[in-house]
Amino acid sequence: MQNAFPHIITQIVSESPRVKRFFLKRKDEKPITFLSGQFVMVYNEFFNLDQQSRSYSIASVSNTPEEIELCIVLNETGKFTPWLFSLEIGHELMVSEPQGGFVFRGIEEPIKHVFVCTGTGIAPFRSMIHDSLMQGCETVLVFGNRWKEDVLYWDHWNTLQENNLLFRFIPVLSREEVPQFKTGYVHPYYTRELKDLNDARIYVCGWKEMCNQTRDRLKELGFNRRQYFFEQYD
Repeated sequence: MQNAFPHIITQIVSESPRVKRFFLKRKDEKPITFLSGQFVMVYNEFFNLDQQSRSYSIASVSNTPEEIELCIVLNETGKFTPWLFSLEIGHELMVSEPQGGFVFRGIEEPIKHVFVCTGTGIAPFRSMIHDSLMQGCETVLVFGNRWKEDVLYWDHWNTLQENNLLFRFIPVLSREEVPQFKTGYVHPYYTRELKDLNDARIYVCGWKEMCNQTRDRLKELGFNRRQYFFEQYD
């Protein structure tokens, strides 16, 4: 547990039937600084080595919060997340310093940014989108889920869209048809946003199959590895 420090759970919010938001504050009350998109490792020293830690993207909007937010989906067949979901406010956890290279890249001039994600892949995009808008970029979020109940931060994205003309939110459902949502998979919607563009920045995070398919489509559209960035999970 190198570079890990005690953190206290200050708040737990049920975001969906299978997802909880955990708010953590360092026990020594030092501020937490991270780059948009980074993650932390959460430890349980009582588990076997192969179960002892898991990585979770930081879902906080601000880059220098007094506490960080983690958005975690329950894996009912595993051990780690059922243990996390059993914890209560005030519990102490060992958590690493922020780390990882899937981060928002600065730009010299405003350019269109398209963020594509599924499920809890939304977590690192909260701070990334904040940074994109702060740099004056047209910013589009294409967010895919199976069911309406799976959509995370629904109010946050709609409020942001109402209050910022640079931001557009495109929610997509693959298993049901619901007003205000697009139907199917994310691919035709981000493709439409990028068509006929020579330059843009594309960030992709979520299910492995979606990431692989998106990479292929971005190559077909003529984008290169300096223009798109990926973080995937199984």
